[in-house]
Amino acid sequence: MLHRFLLTILPSTDLSEKVMALRAALFARIGSFSGRNTPPHITLCFLDLPEAMEPQVVGAVASGTVGLQAFMLHYKGITHFPDKRTIFIDPVEKEAIAAVRTPIICALKADEVLAGAVRETDHPHLTLAAGLKPDKFHAAWGMLAPHGLQHQERVGGVVLLKGPLQPGTIYGPVRKFPLG
Repeated sequence: MLHRFLLTILPSTDLSEKVMALRAALFARIGSFSGRNTPPHITLCFLDLPEAMEPQVVGAVASGTVGLQAFMLHYKGITHFPDKRTIFIDPVEKEAIAAVRTPIICALKADEVLAGAVRETDHPHLTLAAGLKPDKFHAAWGMLAPHGLQHQERVGGVVLLKGPLQPGTIYGPVRKFPLG
C-alpha cells in the first residue's frame, strides 16, 4: 500500500486550535468537506511511496535542511483560490517558505528513486476547507469572510507526516527537522 509522505510547516498550537475551531464551526454549518480532519499545516511537498521508502525520504529531507535558518512567519487574512473550492489562511512570507522548500526539494530529487514521486506546492497556504462545491463555498465564505485573522510565529522546523493513501487518513508525525 502506498503512503503519502507530507513535508509541512506546522503552525503553533494556538493557531492550530483556531483553525480546528473554525473547521468545527464550518462543519456545523455546511457539513463535511475535504481537509476537515487533517492536522493544520502548510504543505511544502508530498510523495506517494511505499512505506518502506521512509528511511530514504527522511535521509533526503535531513540533508536538505542542513544549514537552513528559522524565520518569522506572519499570517494575514482568510482568502480563497480563484476556483472557489479552497478557503485558507494566507502566509505572508512566501519567499521565506520557498527558501526552505527549495533545498529540500533538490535533496529529494537528487535521489533517483524519490525524484519521480516529489510533488511540490506552488502556493503555500494553511487550509481551512477544501474540495468545496459552489453552494458549500458560498455558505463557508459567508461565515469566514468577515474574519480578518492575523498571527505571527517563529518557524523553527519542518515536520514530515505520513499516512496510508486512502480516504479519511489521519496523518501522523514521522520526524521534525529543526531549522537553525
